[in-house]
Amino acid sequence: MPIKIVNGLNETEIDALLRTKASFIIVGLRGQFTKSVFKVEKNIESLGLKCRVISDYKGVAAQGGAFGVFGAFVSTSMLPILALTAASYTAHKLATYNPDYEIVKDYINKKIIVNYKSK
Repeated sequence: MPIKIVNGLNETEIDALLRTKASFIIVGLRGQFTKSVFKVEKNIESLGLKCRVISDYKGVAAQGGAFGVFGAFVSTSMLPILALTAASYTAHKLATYNPDYEIVKDYINKKIIVNYKSK
């Protein structure tokens, strides 16, 4: 079955998809990207389900390289920040252990991917 595409923040359609525990993609958000992620997250939690919000940075890394042109300089000066980021990422994974839904923020394509994680 193909994944459902929701155009814009159609709250009625999104709510119906969440209630049936379906996976879907939200496109056409324009200036409402962050607000839309927050609304979907709150919708999921209002149904008594857990969710994890993550960002898709693979597209960014593929377009510009992991460190870019100044990789050698950046890699040494950014080690403390990278260590803190890794620690907070691990804490976030533990806090949202075994979620019902995973919300993926795709900044490059301006879409939100909402995946139901069957248990």
